[in-house]
Amino acid sequence: MSIIKLLPENLVNQIAAGEVVERPASVVKELVENSIDAGADRIVVEVKDAGKTFIKVFDNGRGMSREDAMMCTQRHATSKISSESDLWKINTMGFRGEALPSIASVSSMIIKSKNAEDLSGTEINIKGGNTVSRDDIGIPVGTIIEVYDLFFNTPARQKFLKKETTELGHITTMFDNIALANPHIALKLIHNEKVISDFPKSTDLISRVADIFGKNTAEAMLPIFYGGSELQIDGFIGKPLLSRSTSQHQYFFVNGRYIQHHLFAHTIKSAYHSMLMENKKPVFIINIKINPAMVDVNVHPRKIEVRFADQQALNSVLYSATKTALEKSDLIPKAFVETQRYMSDSLPKEIPSNNNANFSGGFVKNFGSSRENFPAQDSINFSKDILMKREQNSSAMIQKEPVLKSIVQISDSYIVAKNDEGLVLIDQHAAHERVRYEELMEQFSSADKKIQPLLVPSQIEFTSTEIAQIEANIDVFKNLGFEIENFGGNTFNVYSVPSFFAGEDIEQVIKGVLDDIENEKNPSRFQGNIETIITYMACRSAIKFGQKLSLDEMQSLIMQMEKLKMPYTCPHGRPTMISLTLSELSKMFGRK
Repeated sequence: MSIIKLLPENLVNQIAAGEVVERPASVVKELVENSIDAGADRIVVEVKDAGKTFIKVFDNGRGMSREDAMMCTQRHATSKISSESDLWKINTMGFRGEALPSIASVSSMIIKSKNAEDLSGTEINIKGGNTVSRDDIGIPVGTIIEVYDLFFNTPARQKFLKKETTELGHITTMFDNIALANPHIALKLIHNEKVISDFPKSTDLISRVADIFGKNTAEAMLPIFYGGSELQIDGFIGKPLLSRSTSQHQYFFVNGRYIQHHLFAHTIKSAYHSMLMENKKPVFIINIKINPAMVDVNVHPRKIEVRFADQQALNSVLYSATKTALEKSDLIPKAFVETQRYMSDSLPKEIPSNNNANFSGGFVKNFGSSRENFPAQDSINFSKDILMKREQNSSAMIQKEPVLKSIVQISDSYIVAKNDEGLVLIDQHAAHERVRYEELMEQFSSADKKIQPLLVPSQIEFTSTEIAQIEANIDVFKNLGFEIENFGGNTFNVYSVPSFFAGEDIEQVIKGVLDDIENEKNPSRFQGNIETIITYMACRSAIKFGQKLSLDEMQSLIMQMEKLKMPYTCPHGRPTMISLTLSELSKMFGRK
């Protein structure tokens, strides 16, 4: 007797629902993506109880005929592919024909739709995957889908839903993803009859960024671009000041589809080389437009992972484009506005622009109506203003940064300098640390070492632990210009040092570096790590906090910084300087 049997259709759909419909946010995603595929340029999503009891998606797309409306809930019924070859050139958001039947199998669903050719629309009622009724109705061209009591017939799935705030958070995150991928579509999200997000149609991505995250965040984004015949990349990367502790605001879109890609995210972070604080991650919104034949989107049930034909080439392009965008931009934080974002784990909220603005900050995400903080009719002009300002900044950087002139030292730790635009506050230790880091990196990689022999060898006694660290990293020290030999026992002679270390306390620098390596939380990770040793050495040999400098010494440091390609952060990612423009001063004193 045969024990293998075909599963009933309703059970097959519920199994598919387990892959496609994880939570209410999954339902919203699938329905909104269908609306996008239908050519809608206005989509409204309404949910109640975070989607647990009610989800409604309305669009003004092409709509469906009566026949199509009756077919759309059949498993693997789709208008988007018709042959095997179509699987290798997918250019729509959905294509499997699984979303609607899967959702219908675990809910009560009402589909209302009408296309331009029909005189009346169609309404179909479905409960648990079974069609209850079909009727003709009056309805504008487009589609409305209502989903009631999600998982009503699968209580085990319903039990695993989280509290309302958590599920709503998943919906808003997904909604933002779709909004960023489709700035040309007007999108509105309503929860329990309250408008959560209302994004007007826009002509460009930067306006949508301002709608979602606020004007200040949009101004702290840098454009990124690469153009090719089979591959184009555009979007925005955040200045280092926007870095965060999580990857929550890292967005990749492939042909309009949101994906997750850990390798690409790591590559973009590596392009920020030494510009981010420890454990911080960059913010970015990257659109990858690629020939559909060069990407496989059919490798994940929810389509959040894809496979590329030439991942290595794309990875290289992302790195180069990010590095170029950073190198050609002015990354000096603006006082009282941008510096407050450094330690924040939330993207910044709009700062009031009136004369009595409170600059103490609060940078939580704005979940209110975007129209209240950023009028829709101003979005295009605002976008042009931002891009024009960026072009002016880039031109100024390419020509020549205004020469800074030192004025005074504050608390033997900060340098106040001026230029034509206003004041610049410089952290003397962080600034010299960046200068020394660049010198050491160049020294290590250069064939022509700048070495200073010592007239009298410097004798240093090391502990057994320090000796082990020296022996493990002796090649690094040699390539930096240190000539170190064992004199006997625990005593070592230092015969030469990098020329820019002449006059430094060599014992203090070397012992300090060895102490830093030893005290790392994970020493095995850093032992023999060239760049880590160089970073420690730059820190140990740099001008100290509390060290008094003359005006000439301050000016000398400024001139060294002006020669650097990326002087904006120390090797640990902390800012080296902060600007305070004349315009900002005028606002603070109520003159603007």
